[in-house]
Amino acid sequence: MDGTQQGFYRGLLALALGMGAAAGVVSDVRALQEPPAPVSRPIPLDAYADEGIAGLVERAMAQRKARAEGLTSFEATFRERIYAGLGGAFLRRERAMFHQERAARLRWSAEGEHIVHWLGVRRGVPIVGLGVEFEDDLRDDDAFELDFDMIDPASEHVTVGSEWALHPLADTAAYHYRYRSGDTLRIRFPGDDRTVTLIEAIVEPREARFDRIAGSLWFDADEGVLTRAAYRPAIEYDFDREEPEDAEDVPGFVKPIRARVEFITIDYGLQELRWWLPNRMAFDAVATMADLASMPVRYEWTFEDYAVDREPSLDPGEDLPPGWTRWVDGDEEFLAPEGQALDVTVTEGRTRRREEREAGRTRDDPLTAEPDSLPEAVRPVVIVVPPIAELPLSRELPEPLFSATVDAFAVAELDDLKDRLSSLQIPAATALGPRLDLAPGLRRLRYNRVEGLSFSARFAVPTGVTSEFAVTPRIGIPEWEPGVEVGWRRQTATGGFGFTAYRRLTDLGDWGRPLSFGNSFNSLVMGYDEGLYFRETGFEVSASRQGKRTRVEGALFAERHQHARKQSDASLPNLFGDAVFPDNIVAARGHVAGISGRLRAFSSVDPGTPVLSGSIWGEAAAGDFDLYGRAAVSAALQIPVSQWSVALEGAAGRVFGEPPPQRHFHLGGSYTLRAFDPVSTGGASFWFGRFELGRGFRIGDPAYDIGGSPVRITGFWDAGWTGPVDAFGTEGWRSSVGLGVSLMDGLFRIDLARAVRGGSLWRLHVYSDGLM
Repeated sequence: MDGTQQGFYRGLLALALGMGAAAGVVSDVRALQEPPAPVSRPIPLDAYADEGIAGLVERAMAQRKARAEGLTSFEATFRERIYAGLGGAFLRRERAMFHQERAARLRWSAEGEHIVHWLGVRRGVPIVGLGVEFEDDLRDDDAFELDFDMIDPASEHVTVGSEWALHPLADTAAYHYRYRSGDTLRIRFPGDDRTVTLIEAIVEPREARFDRIAGSLWFDADEGVLTRAAYRPAIEYDFDREEPEDAEDVPGFVKPIRARVEFITIDYGLQELRWWLPNRMAFDAVATMADLASMPVRYEWTFEDYAVDREPSLDPGEDLPPGWTRWVDGDEEFLAPEGQALDVTVTEGRTRRREEREAGRTRDDPLTAEPDSLPEAVRPVVIVVPPIAELPLSRELPEPLFSATVDAFAVAELDDLKDRLSSLQIPAATALGPRLDLAPGLRRLRYNRVEGLSFSARFAVPTGVTSEFAVTPRIGIPEWEPGVEVGWRRQTATGGFGFTAYRRLTDLGDWGRPLSFGNSFNSLVMGYDEGLYFRETGFEVSASRQGKRTRVEGALFAERHQHARKQSDASLPNLFGDAVFPDNIVAARGHVAGISGRLRAFSSVDPGTPVLSGSIWGEAAAGDFDLYGRAAVSAALQIPVSQWSVALEGAAGRVFGEPPPQRHFHLGGSYTLRAFDPVSTGGASFWFGRFELGRGFRIGDPAYDIGGSPVRITGFWDAGWTGPVDAFGTEGWRSSVGLGVSLMDGLFRIDLARAVRGGSLWRLHVYSDGLM
């Protein structure tokens, strides 16, 4: 992996963790803030909606570090969970790519060293069934790194973000944000006869920039101290826009690379009825690469069991049992209490900062844009680690996010938070400018028997922070039949809405993605095309809603259908033989208008438990054809049993009325009846069933069993039938058997199938999103 790739992946990790104020510092911070404003420059008149909010924000600015006044020390139990998945609108289910859980007892001290006593650490890559092992030298393992800014009550990082955005309480913030009053909440403590009043300040950015936030900040009305923050970046992260130099070295076929932060929220608890200290935090984001897949990221931590200003239970100098490890991460000039020097091991980063300090260098505060405001001295942190074998088995560890039933925040809380954040006003993203995408990639190039090799471009003009107008032309060789899509769409964290006018090639759309890279590869390299195509010209209004485990999408459409005949037989098998593609289906010509919809759902991403997934879809339309409808349902169940897995899938559907031929159901191909061509089947009703048995092979420590497998050998049997509605049954049903290799929990599949009933073909299938 070269330096550019490392920078990209490090950037994604920083995006996932740094925003939540829980990761280390970002290695390459690029002038995210404006220079400090001159003293004579007046505050903008529209900065504050009223005098009340102006007084609250000004008091909060003055009290930014007040939460630590009078506090000498505290201890707390820290628990952290990270999850990263791999999913997308066209995958039957999401796969768990990475998880990490950590637990520690922490001690913060106003003077002296901090202490991290690790209780447990567990990391894994479920999609390949691998538990991540620790480094031989624990000092080099990032599993034991913890940035004390996240717990330091005097730290700016714990309040809002890390080093990626301008702090809304910075001295220059009024030139970049607007503030208005929100709700008021009063909390009464009967036993102490005290009432705490919390006031909400709504923060909205003046600029549509990733390094500006939009959010809701709650303050203690008496103290002016932040008690809760809920916010998100003003716009999504775009790799090409934010890191243009690095983006030049990234292959175009994986672009665009973007990340949308849905929310970041941090709560504080009132300890000893005096100090607001960290309580819980959660962060959700989704990264996408070239529309090929989405990568949801979830991060959360909690602090519990506070002991404030009490005798320490953690002693940095205590004798440790055999097998335990202790070191100090911090300033090598620091001496422990009573003048006793500690055995200090300094990381490369710490050494670099000390050398810079000795050279007279200074650094700016990235949150306030004030020069020379951060001290260079680093408070030493004593890190204590029990024997490695005990860490993944600790009872103090929380359950992984993909399998836990209780999160730090309830689902209803987060849904309300998302809706509230989406309602905040963001300036139009006109400054972002139009984008022209000409780079050849998996979205721009495709090959099939109708178009041949086709090319497309995309020209997009932002019309708001979450919306854009786009034009996408396409031309194929040797067909030379132009196509174009012109539309507008608004996409938010929970769904989208848009309308499109088009003249395009489409497919039946029941299974798989024939107009994607996977089918293009099979058509050109393997010599078979699983798509059934027709051409449509029309207009549609579409909407979608994305849930944690569900996706609903629907459309209203009016269009004209036309036949699309085969134009190409080019493929590698044809180059070295006489293999040709069968003719495409014959589509009826006519106008039609109607409504369509689909619901997808899956039960879990935990590869160690049974996973149920399914889909319901349908359509109703009329026009030159008689009124017709079509409806279908499918369901799949995967059951892991130790190294073995069993998977079952079934589906059935029918049409109502007299639809045109292009709206009948066809079986055949990688996702229904392997070893059969879908052109050879078809009817007004269908059913199919599939059975698979697989044996997985692990590459990690067998004692760390998290259910996934990097490689699985499978055997399968497919059966199905298509025909008239009044003949629904088994007469003339077809079946196939075969063997296959499943990679990364079915994300990639290679199957060799042979038809055993209703045919005799052998066929090699290479595809993605297998049954298991």
